[in-house]
Amino acid sequence: MKRALLASILAALAVVAVVAGAIVRSRRHSPRVERVILLGFDGASPNLLEPLVAQGKLPAIRRLMEIGAYGHLRSFRPAKSGVLWTSVATGKGMLKHGILDWTYVNEEGLTVPYQDEGRRAKAYWEILGERGVKTGTLNWWVSYPPRPVPNGYVVSDAFRRRQRPDTVDPPKLFDWLNALRLKRPDVAAEMARQRIPDWQEEAASVPLGPAQRILLSYGAYFAQDLTVDRVSDYLWEQHPVEVFSTYFRLVDVTSHFAGHFVDGKLYAEVAARQASGRATADDLTRLDLEMARVTAPVYQLMDRTIAKYLERMGERTALIVCSDHGFRFFQGHYDHYAAGMEAPDGVLFLAGPGVRKASHVVGASLFDIAPTILHWMGQPVAKDMDGEVLPAALEGGSTRPLPKIATYETGEHRGGAAPADPTLSEDVLEDLRTLGYIQGPAEGQPRPSPTPR
Repeated sequence: MKRALLASILAALAVVAVVAGAIVRSRRHSPRVERVILLGFDGASPNLLEPLVAQGKLPAIRRLMEIGAYGHLRSFRPAKSGVLWTSVATGKGMLKHGILDWTYVNEEGLTVPYQDEGRRAKAYWEILGERGVKTGTLNWWVSYPPRPVPNGYVVSDAFRRRQRPDTVDPPKLFDWLNALRLKRPDVAAEMARQRIPDWQEEAASVPLGPAQRILLSYGAYFAQDLTVDRVSDYLWEQHPVEVFSTYFRLVDVTSHFAGHFVDGKLYAEVAARQASGRATADDLTRLDLEMARVTAPVYQLMDRTIAKYLERMGERTALIVCSDHGFRFFQGHYDHYAAGMEAPDGVLFLAGPGVRKASHVVGASLFDIAPTILHWMGQPVAKDMDGEVLPAALEGGSTRPLPKIATYETGEHRGGAAPADPTLSEDVLEDLRTLGYIQGPAEGQPRPSPTPR
């Protein structure tokens, strides 16, 4: 009892310290925002989300649209999550931040996944940490090994796969976070409680083919996302920060196989029309509505997550919800990175001080997220960033952006991270094979990117 009381008191004092620090800084820079929340949902697609909102199935997202701004978020090729989420974090394109693909060939001639040491540009949480802003970042792509940030924490994307202290910084947090992990025997019951279907191959209306591998691993992907959600809740309460960022993956994973469970007759009709060049916008809309029906459970899980953070927002809290890309029916299946297709737009929601209610965002891109977060925390945008502060964050009388600086890439070169655990590379490669992003050696693996320089 005494230990619990002490923990509560310490947590309360930490909240006071965070708020006090934000107030001091806000008097100098941005008097309206003291805390920023960024929620990332991989693969959330406007053509699937919007019908569900219209049907009243996503009440928290509808509320978010009413109190803030909504629009499509422009993605880019190659629409691969490791590349895209690094651009969200840095405000820069792939040639500047250095994450060019899923994998590259290292100096030993081995194909390995990109990890943190391959990133050449600073993420917004590193920039802010250097300037005294407390940040917490969870499950971000290409964040292992986690690089220390002053007075903050990083729970790397490797944490969701491996129970190792080196997946978290500071490592002293690991035992507390690891205890929150969803255990394998509890997965089926928790999926049922969250109303996530137990998709079975025999129920598919379209042959699964390689997507069968995703279905067989689906429980593990669900467990990873729920673990991240539990860890996010714990850190939000026990280790408050001024900029809190967390990332979820289940919408994307589900969308990679959900097209095999749509109405088979409709699928065959639209696929045939598309193959012959006769598919109309109405054909694709009808199929999107069917795809939205199938994926509704994971969008509703996303909606419930957003509802929690809407309740956590204070008057001086800004909230960003975004995805890196969407999904579109292309050459007979739903995809986001196939050769010859444009990267489908993601979604973007903004709410908080300075954001006009029920407004529409036009022309936003992935590169604009980091500059907007910097602005809200009273920091200038760098000229070598490819994005700008989103106009939606300025419309309600918020302070103007500070004059730009040349760059944040000063001081010690961004290198020399803690050495990565090589066994984790195979975990990442197997994950990418399961989702069809890369091929196994027996399947004729495509040539990866060259060694990054």
